[in-house]
Amino acid sequence: MPSIQDIADQINARLNQVVTNTADTAQNTADIRNELVQTNGRLSQIDSRLAFGLANLSQGLFALLQVQLAALGLLDHHRKQNDTIICELENNKDLLGNIMRKLGNQLRMSEKTLESIVRIEGITERVYSSEAADYDRNHELSQKIEKCCPSKPIPEEECPKDCEVPIYREPRLNGQDWEPLPTPPRVNREG
Repeated sequence: MPSIQDIADQINARLNQVVTNTADTAQNTADIRNELVQTNGRLSQIDSRLAFGLANLSQGLFALLQVQLAALGLLDHHRKQNDTIICELENNKDLLGNIMRKLGNQLRMSEKTLESIVRIEGITERVYSSEAADYDRNHELSQKIEKCCPSKPIPEEECPKDCEVPIYREPRLNGQDWEPLPTPPRVNREG
């Protein structure tokens, strides 16, 4: 059977071990606390860098969006100019087609009329020679009168209406003075 002294020594040994374990636990807890403080500092730094990066990114994207909007405006202006060019070409095609048809008809009529006139003139000069001389004098007098008092001109045909010509107005862009934000100061990593 163990003596009281042996039991007291065992209790003291156990108490010493509890004190040592408690001191170790307190030290471990303090170390954990210090590491948590450092981790919080690092997380704060990461958070500030993320906020800084997000602000930079959003401003840069805004500047790019403004450039894209300007490009779209320019493309729309080019599309309108192309529509105007196509309209002008269609009008010219219609005008040229009408002119060609009218000239073709006029040439055919003029050729037939000339044949008829030459034939009639030949016949009438043979039959009515004195009247032909009178006609020539009358014709000469008519030419002099025409020089003095010209007849009214034949009205011209109307041209197609003008195509709308777009005017490009360069848009005012926002965000083109964008520069990246300055790098935030480093947070002290120690607690």
